[in-house]
Amino acid sequence: MVIREILRRDPDREVSTVVKITDHFPQRVWTEMDEYVPTERVKGYFRDILDALLETRRGATEQVCIWVSGFFGSGKSHFLKVLGYLLEGRTLQDPDGNEHPSQEFLCRRLGLQDLLPLLQKEFRIKVLFINLLDYDPQSPRRPTLSRLVYRHLLEDRGLSTEFWVAAWEKELQELDRWEEFEDWVKKSFGREWERERTLNAEPVLKRALPELLPERYRTEEDALQAIQESKKRYSTINPSDVARDLVQEAKHLHEHNGRLVVLLDEVGLYIGDSVERLTDLNSLAEQVVQQGEGKVLLIATAQEALTDIVPRLTTDRQILEWLRDRFRLHLGLLPTEVEEVIAQRLLAKTGEGVQGVRTMFRDHEGRLRMGLSLEQRWGDDDFLKLYPCHPYAIHMMQDIMGAMRGSVEEARRLSGSERSLLKLVHTILRGEGGLERGAEKPLGWLISLDLFYDALAPDLRAVRSEQVRALEEVAQLGEVDGLPVVRIAKALFLLQHLRQRYPCSVENLASTLVDHVDVDIDALRQKVRQGLQKLQQEGWVVEEEGQYRLLTPAEHDLERDIRRNYPGPAEVQREAARLVREMLHDFRYEHGQIRRPLKVAMEVDGETVSEAGDLKISLLTPFALEDADELLARSIAEPQTLFWKAGDSPELQAVLERAIAIRKTLQQWQTRPLTREQEEHRGRLEREANEAFQTKLPELLRRAFLRGQLYLNGQELEPQGNDVEGTLRAHLRSVAGQLYTEFVDARPARDAECASILTWQPGAALPSIYTDLQLLTGEERIRRDAQLLSVLKSELQKRHNLGQDRSGRALLEHFERPPYGWDPRLVRLLLATLFKGGWAGVRYQGRDIADPTDPQARAVFTQAREFQRATFEVLPEVDWREASGKVSTIFGVQGGDTFERTAEVVRQQAEGWREKVERLATRCRDNELPSHFTQACREVSETLGEIGRQTDLNARLRRFLQNADVLQEKMPVVRNLESFNFEEYRKIRRFIGATHDWSDALSGDASGRWQRLRQNLDAEDLLGRWQQVVDDYAYLLSLYRNHYSQRHGEFRRGVEDALAELRRHEAFQHQPERAEE
Repeated sequence: MVIREILRRDPDREVSTVVKITDHFPQRVWTEMDEYVPTERVKGYFRDILDALLETRRGATEQVCIWVSGFFGSGKSHFLKVLGYLLEGRTLQDPDGNEHPSQEFLCRRLGLQDLLPLLQKEFRIKVLFINLLDYDPQSPRRPTLSRLVYRHLLEDRGLSTEFWVAAWEKELQELDRWEEFEDWVKKSFGREWERERTLNAEPVLKRALPELLPERYRTEEDALQAIQESKKRYSTINPSDVARDLVQEAKHLHEHNGRLVVLLDEVGLYIGDSVERLTDLNSLAEQVVQQGEGKVLLIATAQEALTDIVPRLTTDRQILEWLRDRFRLHLGLLPTEVEEVIAQRLLAKTGEGVQGVRTMFRDHEGRLRMGLSLEQRWGDDDFLKLYPCHPYAIHMMQDIMGAMRGSVEEARRLSGSERSLLKLVHTILRGEGGLERGAEKPLGWLISLDLFYDALAPDLRAVRSEQVRALEEVAQLGEVDGLPVVRIAKALFLLQHLRQRYPCSVENLASTLVDHVDVDIDALRQKVRQGLQKLQQEGWVVEEEGQYRLLTPAEHDLERDIRRNYPGPAEVQREAARLVREMLHDFRYEHGQIRRPLKVAMEVDGETVSEAGDLKISLLTPFALEDADELLARSIAEPQTLFWKAGDSPELQAVLERAIAIRKTLQQWQTRPLTREQEEHRGRLEREANEAFQTKLPELLRRAFLRGQLYLNGQELEPQGNDVEGTLRAHLRSVAGQLYTEFVDARPARDAECASILTWQPGAALPSIYTDLQLLTGEERIRRDAQLLSVLKSELQKRHNLGQDRSGRALLEHFERPPYGWDPRLVRLLLATLFKGGWAGVRYQGRDIADPTDPQARAVFTQAREFQRATFEVLPEVDWREASGKVSTIFGVQGGDTFERTAEVVRQQAEGWREKVERLATRCRDNELPSHFTQACREVSETLGEIGRQTDLNARLRRFLQNADVLQEKMPVVRNLESFNFEEYRKIRRFIGATHDWSDALSGDASGRWQRLRQNLDAEDLLGRWQQVVDDYAYLLSLYRNHYSQRHGEFRRGVEDALAELRRHEAFQHQPERAEE
C-alpha cells in the first residue's frame, strides 16, 4: 500500500494553498470556499464579526474596527477572503457550472444559518478587498493606508485613482454632464476617457470644461487655473476625507442599510518600520468610528498582535492605547488551526487508510516514540491525523517559517510567496520541483525535516539565496554510511531557527531526519554524529555551547581560514603542556592533619613548572611519546617521582586543534576588512576560543588524566577521585610519608604561641602544643631529654662545629627538607624552648639576648621575618659544682651536693636576698647615703631577680654563674649595709647640717676633724671608714657642747646686766609695778 491509497482526496489535484483576497477567478474562489476548514474557534470569530455588524443597525458603535492576527501561514488571508464573500452577496460557481449564493453557501459551512435572513434582508454590503502585499512598502511615494483605501474606493467606483482627476469626474457626474463628457472625449480624441485620463487628463479637461461648463469656465485659461487649484487641493488626502467618502459610498448603497466593509490584508507588513503609517492607521480607525455612523467596518490582518507591533515601532504607549481603543475586537488565529486545515484538506484518510495507519503505529510504536522524540507530548491520534508528517512537524515548521521572517522585508517576501505550509505538504506529496513523489511512497514512509527544506527552497532563494547556494555546495560532500551529509545540513538549517526550544543536538537532529517507521534511531544518531564531524571538518558547522550551528557562506569563508591554520603535532603538544601548567600553576600539597604545605617540583612533558621541592611530579599529556614501559623504568630509577600519563582523547585533540587555529586566525584578521556578518562570526569565534581555553580544554584535560595511568616506584596505579589535584595529593601522601620520616604533625595555632614559653612560670598555663610535644615534665619543668629539643640541639651543635650558617633562615630551610618537613612555627617554638631552658643563645641586631623576658626575644620568636634574621648558638652545660662553690662564697651558705639541689639553693638565696636588698636600697635612699650604695643594691636586686625567674634549672645556674662576679663584688657591701647603723648616720648627717656656721670658727685639729667627717659621709668606702666617722662625730659633738655651754653663760650674764640697767630707769621710780610688767 502506498500513501496515495490511504488518502481520501487525490493528492495530485490542484489545491489553492496561498489565498489572495483580490483574486476573484471563479474556479479558484470555488476551491477556496469549498475546501475552507474552519475550526470551532474560527466559526466563533465569524459569528463575533456578524454580531458586530448586526449591532450597527442601532447606529454608531465602537466595534466597527477589527484586528485579526496570526503567525505566518495561519490562514489569515483565507479567513479574510471567506469573510468578504460571506458579507457581500456574490455568486460562487462549482466545477460543474452550478451557481451558489456565497452567503447561503458559507452560512451553512460556518454554522451561521440563523443569521442568514438578517444578513440578506437587513444589509446592502459592499466589500473592498485590499491586499497590501501587492504594494511595495519601500515605494518612494510611500502612500499611507488612508490613501490606499481611498484609491481602492475610487477604483471600485470606476473613477481615476489620481485624486484630483477623480474629483473632476465626480463633479461632472453630480452636474449630470458625465455621459456628455465621455462622448465629447471620444469624438474629440478618438479614444475613451478611461484611456486618455492616464496620460492626458489635464489637456483634455482644459479643453472640455469651457465646452461643457461655459458658465463656469469661459476660457481654457480659466479651466487651467481651476485644474491647478484642484491638484493642490487633492495633493493630500487625510483620514477624515477618506472616512467621509466611505460613509457616502455606504449611503449610496442604501441610506439606512448600506454598509461598506474595508478588508486590509497584511497591515503589519505594510506598516513595516514606519511610525507614520501606524499613526495614519490609528487616525483612519478613529475617523471610521467617529464619522462612520456604524456604516463602515474596517477589518485588518497582521502577523502580530497590536501589543507586539506597536512596542516594536515606538515607546509611546499612548498610540497603543489609542489603537486598542479603536480596534475593540481582537481575533487571534492559532497554529493548531493550520494543522487542522492540512489534516482535512490534504491528509484526511479513508476508512481503510485509518486502519492501516493505526496498525502500522501499533507495530512500530516503540521505535516511533524513541525516534520522534523532539517532542514527547503527542498521542496516537496526532500521529494518525498528520501522517506521513511527524506528529509535531506542522506547528514546528510554522514556527520555523515565522522565525525566518527576520526583517520586515523578509517577512513580506515570504508572505507573498506561494509556499504556505499547505503548499509545502502538497508539494512533497506531488513531488514538485524535482522531489520524489511522496504520494507514491510505501506505507511507513515519513516526511523528514530536510524534505520541508527542499519544498521551501524555491522561495528561500528570494530571501536566503546565498544559503541555498551554500547547501548546494554542501551536497558535494557525499554520504556517511548511506546518509547524505546535505540532509543533515538542511535539517540543521531549519532547526536552528528554533534552537532555544529545540537544541540542535545530535539526538534532536536525528529525530528530525527519521524517514521511516522502522528506524534504528541509535544507528541514525551515529550517522548524524559522523556527518556533523564531516561538516565541521569542511568548515560548514560549528559547535557552540553544546549545540551545532550551520554557518552562512560568509562564515564558511572564515572557517576555511581556520582549517588552513590547524596546528601540527608538536604545536598541539606544546599548547596542551601549557594548559596543564596553567591548570596546576597554584597546585599545593599539604601534608598531615596540620595541612603542612610541602614544596613540589613539577614538570609537564619535560618542561619545568616549578623547580623547588623534594616531592616530584612528572605529568605527560596524551601527546607525549613516552609509553608505559619507559615510564615504569623511570619510576624505578626515580622512586621519589610520581609519573602520570594522560589517556588518549580524540575530543581533546579536536577541540585543542580548533582552538589553536581560531587563535591564529583571529590574529590574522586583526587588519583584515570584514563584513558585518563576518564581524559577528568573529565575535562568536572569540567567545568559542575563550571558552575552549578557559573552560572546555581544562575539563577535557582533566578527564584525559583521570583516564590515564600513574607510575610510582615500579608500580602502575589508577587515578583516584574526580579531579587531578585530588589524585596528585592522594598519591603524594604515600610518597611524602616515605620521604619525611621525621615529620611532626603539629604546629602552633598562632605566632604568639611560639613565644609563650619565654614568660612562662611553673603553675601558669601554656598552649596545649607544649604538652602534646612532650616538652614539659610532670613537675612542669622543661624536659631536658625531649626528643625534638635534642634533634634541634644536635643540628645547632653540628653547624657550630662545622662553621655553618646558624641563622633562623638556615634552620627553617633545613627542617623544611626531608626527613623533617617541619612547620616554621614548630621550629620557632622549639628554639624558644631551648632558649628558655638555657641551652641556646640568641644574637639579634648585634646584641646577645640572655633574658627570655627581653622584648626583643619575643619579637624574634613571634615574627617570622625577625626569626630569620636572628642567629642561634648551643650553650654548654653548666658546672653545678662550680655553682655550688660560688653559692658558699657569695651567700655564706652551704651549696648543693647535686645539680638539682644546687639550683634549688640558688633559687632560695636569690629570692631571700632579693627582698633584703630591696629594703636596703630603700633605706639607703631614705637616709641619704651616697647614691652608689642605692645603685649597688638595685643592681644586686635585678641580678637576683633574673636568676630567680629562671624556671629551668640549667638556665638558672647558667644565669647565676654568668652574674657570680657581680654578686661576689656587691654582696659584701650588701652584707655590711645589713648591719649598718642608719640611725647614727642620720644623726651625724643632721649634725653636719646644723653646725655648719659653728664650724667656721674652728681651727687646728678640730677644723681638720670637721672636714674629714663631712667627706667621709659621702665616701664610696663609707662603710670602711665608719669607725673614724663615729670617733670624729663624738669629738666634735663634745667640743660643740662645751662651746655651747660657755656661750650660753655669757649670754645669761649679759641679759642680767641689761635688766639691772633697765630697772634704774626713771619709769621704774614712779610706778615700779607697772614698769615691771
